Amino acid sequence: MKVLAVGAHPDDLEILCAGTLARMVQRGDEVTAAHVALGDAGSFQLDAPSISKIRAREAHDATAILGIDYERISIDISDCRVNSADERQREAVAELVRATKPDLVITHSPEDYMSDHNEVSKLVFGATFAASLPNYKTHSNFHSKVPALYYMDTLAGVGFQPSEFVDISETIELKLTALAAHQSQLTWLKEHDGVDMVEQIKLVARFRGLQCQVDFAEGFTPCKAWLRTFSYRLLP
Repeated sequence: MKVLAVGAHPDDLEILCAGTLARMVQRGDEVTAAHVALGDAGSFQLDAPSISKIRAREAHDATAILGIDYERISIDISDCRVNSADERQREAVAELVRATKPDLVITHSPEDYMSDHNEVSKLVFGATFAASLPNYKTHSNFHSKVPALYYMDTLAGVGFQPSEFVDISETIELKLTALAAHQSQLTWLKEHDGVDMVEQIKLVARFRGLQCQVDFAEGFTPCKAWLRTFSYRLLP
């Protein structure tokens, strides 16, 4: 199966679904990870171009640890500038869908804690459908299907009730190792939000595991719109 995971910023997938992506790789799926925004606002010390370059390198290193392909949306979108009503951004995400041709797409919940996450959710919802339309023109040919769409957990699990769980007990350490590649953001989150993100990830994964009777888990909900629902399980 081909899987595309789309986060707003370079570290979002490692925080929210990396354990599941690692399990997908282990079962033989072809997994691609992408982020929409540059990640250029997350620093007190560095200017936007400098931190953006660092974060792109960190994202590449993290996905290499997980064994997945790494892509970035091909237009430069600064943090807090993601806009699902921007046709240029929708076209860029649709082109990514057409280039990777996923059977399953994973992205943010539409009700997370900041606008970039919520706008990416809307972008992906719109672009995955648009990518299947022959007369919606981008560089690549249209995708032959509307892929299944799953929403990953929110930050700290706030306001999110999973309907499906993935046991990541055997991939939690790989998830944490991939997150550690984002050193600039572990520092930023500590300084800006007072959060030890490694500890938060472990705590949320343990709580989600408690909910489904395993040691560590990640939670998801499927998009329940027409053409998006299937009678068989897609997650590991």
